[in-house]
Amino acid sequence: MGPSASDATDSATATSVASATAASAATSATAASAASSARAPLLRLGVLATSRKVDERRLPLHPAHFERIDDDLRANMVLEYGYGERFGITDDQLAPLVGALGTRADIIASTDVVLLPKPQASDLEDLRDGQVLWGWPHCVQDREITQLAIDKSLTLIAWEAMNHWNSDGSYGLHVFHKNNELAGYCSVLHSLQLCGSTGDYGRRLTAIVIGFGATARGAVTALNAHGIHDVQVLTNRSIAAVGSPIPSVDIIQFEHNDEAPFESIVNTEDGPVLLAPFLAERDVVVNCTLQDPNAPLTYLRESDLDAFRPGSLIVDVSVDAGMGFSWARPTTFADPMFTVGAATNYYAVDHSPSFLWNSTTWEISEALMPFLRTVMEGPSSWADSDTITRAIEIDGGRVQNAAILEFQHRSPEYPYP
Repeated sequence: MGPSASDATDSATATSVASATAASAATSATAASAASSARAPLLRLGVLATSRKVDERRLPLHPAHFERIDDDLRANMVLEYGYGERFGITDDQLAPLVGALGTRADIIASTDVVLLPKPQASDLEDLRDGQVLWGWPHCVQDREITQLAIDKSLTLIAWEAMNHWNSDGSYGLHVFHKNNELAGYCSVLHSLQLCGSTGDYGRRLTAIVIGFGATARGAVTALNAHGIHDVQVLTNRSIAAVGSPIPSVDIIQFEHNDEAPFESIVNTEDGPVLLAPFLAERDVVVNCTLQDPNAPLTYLRESDLDAFRPGSLIVDVSVDAGMGFSWARPTTFADPMFTVGAATNYYAVDHSPSFLWNSTTWEISEALMPFLRTVMEGPSSWADSDTITRAIEIDGGRVQNAAILEFQHRSPEYPYP
């Protein structure tokens, strides 16, 4: 028995719909192909393995993550020889996963964007004019790096300024917040080791953390992990405004006198007290505040240290030279701690996450991978990303961050003498 009229109609309709769908798909495929062919070629990304900062061991991309990166991006990446060596991964294992491997000089000569976590002035000297550097340049407080970027028309995309932004333009979350947590964690871990102390054994220890961002969270985690549970946090925010507080931590507000930056006040349950003697009651003081370099605060002067117990520990995670503490200056892994006052230990390694370089590289890599395509697609894609656009501190030698000019007392006009 042949098909009914109804069946025939349904069949014709189905055929018509299928044809229309196929035509639509073909049109979409053609449009996608045209868009793809019209897309600008990807920038070539050079990923360096060596750092001129002594004892810097972090890498921007974890060797175990390359298989997760899109093929077209990997094809435009050049890794420095020995990239995965410290992680037990050979060049022969990495070679099939990327476009090429080469020497540091080869990479700088042949790539558009250089990925380097802790660039030094000598690194910028080696870059080609007009090249892009993606890492932590910290331009505001580094006049030499700033001047080199201006003179060589470089573009600096600063990790320290990479943030997730809300739709209304307000701050959401720092892209590398896990690295910041590790800074607090590693600084506490390393400094306690140097002091030969733990809270699990020996005399019970107390601690106070100044500030409560990601860095402070890492510091509290390390203190608790090593048996120091009597921990207080000082914040200049109202207590109710502290996001995701740690239940076991006592949060206390303190205030600053703009006219007397040495005289901060802590608002305790028993009333206001001066900051310096309040800090002196603790065995460990951890500074995790983000300073405004143009309006810095000082929490302790050397004369305040007479009130501290001998052998007390001050861990300066923020480590801004001349800020926070009158004697503040960065230290190194080779000489990580020195004595201030009669017998107070001061630790201020300014790249402490390198202490746990494998874990830190993993966290940096996880944070960075979502932005690889945006950066490698070049300026047109940068403009569509608030995270990247707002992290460009210097663009082709033109300073974008006014704080750089203000802190370095430069002219607002190019070339910013």
